[in-house]
Amino acid sequence: MDSDTPNIDDTQFHAIPYQGPAPKILLLYGSLRETSYSRMASEECARILQMLGAETDTFNPSGLPLPDDGTDEKHPKVAELREKVTNCDGMVWVSPERHGAMTGIMKAQIDWIPLSMGGVRPTQGKTLAIG
Repeated sequence: MDSDTPNIDDTQFHAIPYQGPAPKILLLYGSLRETSYSRMASEECARILQMLGAETDTFNPSGLPLPDDGTDEKHPKVAELREKVTNCDGMVWVSPERHGAMTGIMKAQIDWIPLSMGGVRPTQGKTLAIG
C-alpha cells in the first residue's frame, strides 16, 4: 500500500472487509491557520482510515458563519456541513485547545449541526472520535 505516512508501517494495515459499503467518515478540524496542526492531524486520521478501507471527507470550515450572527441554514457553508453530517456514518473532530476548551471555529461547526432533522438527530447512531 503506497501512502504518505512515513512513520507508519503500511504492511501492517489491511482494509477491513465490510459487509456492505465502506463506512463514510466526516472529519472536522478547528483551526483556519495556514499551518494548522488540527487540520494536519485530521489529514493523518483520514489517511489511516482510508488504509483501513473507509471513505473519508473533510469539511473546510473557512467561510462558515457564526451560528448567532443572523445567518440562516441556507448559507452555502452551513448547507454543505449539514449535508456532509447527514450523509456520513461517523465523524472525527480534531481541535486545538484554547484557554482550556475547543476553539470557536470547532464550536461553530458543532453548533450548526442541528439537534434534530425530522425528529432524528443527525448524529444519532454515528461513531464519534475526538482528537
